[in-house]
Amino acid sequence: MAVYLLRHGALPPNPRRCFVGQRDLPLTPLGQRQIAFWAEELARVPLKRILCSTLQRCRDTARIIGSRHPHTPVTPSDAFREISLGRWEGLTPAEVEERFPGAYAERGRRPADYRPHGGESFRMLARRVLPALRDALPPDPEEPVLLAAHGGVIRVILAYALALPLERLLEIPQPYAACTRLETPPGFFDALPLFLAAPENA
Repeated sequence: MAVYLLRHGALPPNPRRCFVGQRDLPLTPLGQRQIAFWAEELARVPLKRILCSTLQRCRDTARIIGSRHPHTPVTPSDAFREISLGRWEGLTPAEVEERFPGAYAERGRRPADYRPHGGESFRMLARRVLPALRDALPPDPEEPVLLAAHGGVIRVILAYALALPLERLLEIPQPYAACTRLETPPGFFDALPLFLAAPENA
């Protein structure tokens, strides 16, 4: 089965490098053009389903792709929202350090299992995203699917596909509008419990 993983396009400038997480930011005109490029590139791919996060930037990404696939259903799901960073969202790393001393460095040491205040760890994100993707895939392995999602969401999927430990997840490049074609054999996601099993120490 071919699964196209498409990260949303560019967001408004963030010179202070504030944490975004689930803040509902729109695509910029550049971001819309980036996705329009992929809409043309994928116009001949017979997509049977378009899945997306419920955040605006991904719903717009799915809408632009869907404009070239007018008969393909678009299905938004909260399961594909970006990782929640809780009380860190909207703050800079320096502001996080000021309000939560030592927390930013601790997340760097334990990226898979550290949970920001009121947010999620990447392992929690994987437990949300991977079963949802498995359950949303069509039964026919010949039917290609596209998922319009976020950097964190796509990284946990690719970490699973590459058998990469979640601790190394941030090594996977995922710029705005990156599109990855993932080929999965039948039953590929059936081993999810093994991948997701770990002590819950977040």
